[in-house]
Amino acid sequence: MIEVLACVGLHWILKYGTILNVPRDVLCRVHLFSELFKCSLCLGFWSGVIIGFYSGNVLLPLVSAGVCWFTDNINNTLQSIEIKLDKQD
Repeated sequence: MIEVLACVGLHWILKYGTILNVPRDVLCRVHLFSELFKCSLCLGFWSGVIIGFYSGNVLLPLVSAGVCWFTDNINNTLQSIEIKLDKQD
């Protein structure tokens, strides 16, 4: 369980962390990386590969991909609701 949380944390830091804006912008000039950072499923999988390599869990990338995708979609939904509510005020 802690490994999955670590994967979600790594995914969110890589995708949304402001401290990584400059390296992420440089990497995203390459088409492969720009597609990777757009896709929560893909970035979640590779986060799982990284954490799974250190923990020895070979199934972690698959679980991580699904959980990262799910949590990112929940986050996007909540942000959309917040934007809609802000426009109503």
